[in-house]
Amino acid sequence: MLKAGQMLAQRYQIQRELGQGGSAKVYLVRDMENGRNRALKEVDVSMARLVSDMADWEAEVIQELNYPYFPQIFEILKTERAEYIVMEYLEGETLGNRLRRLGPQPWLEVQRWGKDLCLMLNYLHMCTPPMIFRDMKPDNVMVQPGGNLRLIDFGAVLKMRTHCARPLLGTRGYAAPEQFDKEKVVDARTDIYGLGMTLYQLLTGNEPENGICREYDVQGQKRMLPRRLNRIFKKCVQENPKERYQNCKELLEALQRGQASI
Repeated sequence: MLKAGQMLAQRYQIQRELGQGGSAKVYLVRDMENGRNRALKEVDVSMARLVSDMADWEAEVIQELNYPYFPQIFEILKTERAEYIVMEYLEGETLGNRLRRLGPQPWLEVQRWGKDLCLMLNYLHMCTPPMIFRDMKPDNVMVQPGGNLRLIDFGAVLKMRTHCARPLLGTRGYAAPEQFDKEKVVDARTDIYGLGMTLYQLLTGNEPENGICREYDVQGQKRMLPRRLNRIFKKCVQENPKERYQNCKELLEALQRGQASI
C-alpha cells in the first residue's frame, strides 16, 4: 500500500487513494516532472500470476485504443510485488458513486447516458479484432464535471479471436448468462445485456440479482418511465441473445426513436 507523500520511481508523488476493488487500488499522484495530476493503478501481483497477466492485458488494451471516451496510459512500472499503471486522471465520479449519493437517476439523464454508452461500446465492437467489454456496470463508468462519460477498468475486455480460450469474467448480476458458459458465444449482444442491467440499476436504484432476466421491469418501479423505454430495456436483458438488440447501433437507434416519440 502506498502512502500520501511517498515517491514512486522518483517521479510520482502519492496524493491520496481514490478507490479500490479486488486486487487493485487507484491513487491520485502528482507527476513531479510536468506538474500534472495522474491516476496510478496499483495491482498486487505477488499472490497470483493471473492477476499479473490481467494487469498486462488491461494496459495493452487501453494503449491500442484511440478514442476520447477511454483514458490514456503514460507509463507502466513493475516490481516483484505490484504493477503500476500511470494513467490519465479523470475528474468526476463513477455512476455507481452518483447512484449511492443521490439515489435513482432521472430517466431523461439515463436515456442520454445509454446513448453515449452505445457509442463507446460500438467503437470497441468495431475494432479489428472486435473487443467485448464484458464488465459494464455503473462503477465502471465515470461522469465528468461537464457531463461527458468515460469508460474505466478494461481488465475484462475480450478480443474476439478465432479459437481463443477465454476466462469466465464479469460481475454477477450485470454479466450475461453466456459469460459463464465456455460453450456459448460472447459477442456484442453480451455487452448489450450488461448495458441493460446498468440502466436498470440507474433507474431504480436496485442492484440486479442473479435471477431470470424477464423479471426485470423498470416501469413497475418507476411509473413515470415511458413505456417505449421500458420495452427497450427489457429487450436488452433477454436471456437468449437472439432476442436482444443484435448490435449497439440498433440499440442506439431505438433510444433515439424513443426520445423522438416523447
